Amino acid sequence: MADNSFAFEQNSMATYAEQIVAIKKTGGAVAAVFGIWLLALVLIILLLLFNIPLNLLLCFGVAYGAFWLTCRFNVEYEYIITNGIVDIDKIVNKSNRKRVMTFDLRNTTRLEKYNPAAIIGINQKEILFACNKDANSYFISVDKPSGGSVNLVFAPNEKLQKEICKTAPRFLTNNVFK
Repeated sequence: MADNSFAFEQNSMATYAEQIVAIKKTGGAVAAVFGIWLLALVLIILLLLFNIPLNLLLCFGVAYGAFWLTCRFNVEYEYIITNGIVDIDKIVNKSNRKRVMTFDLRNTTRLEKYNPAAIIGINQKEILFACNKDANSYFISVDKPSGGSVNLVFAPNEKLQKEICKTAPRFLTNNVFK
């Protein structure tokens, strides 16, 4: 019996694929970064005009705060598929990682090329955009076991597309990634 279980473990290979997608800064994000540094510069000038005993320390604090805030705009998403389970992580400034979504591809109810007009019935606040808006992206909707659904717009590469096709229902993947 031990030999049969060993053969089963040997034949059931774990599948794994990952991809990191860097999010490009939009015009609004660039303007926000510029505004943060402009405000920091004005605050530093005002602090230096007044003879406060701790003004040099406060100036460094303002500069550090501006640096910390602008680093929050460096965002990447990592897609990880392990045995049909998809994990989406948000990475801020290449140092802070947070899991934002996990779902099972076997529960996929909708998979299609992303078209904003086609998903008009879904609340935009319930959709995670884990890619650039101009990218070659796809929309996926997955039912959660607890009820409701997970909605995601993402841009998988060829390796991830193959992993999705292995696990997601075939009638959804047949024409999507061609």
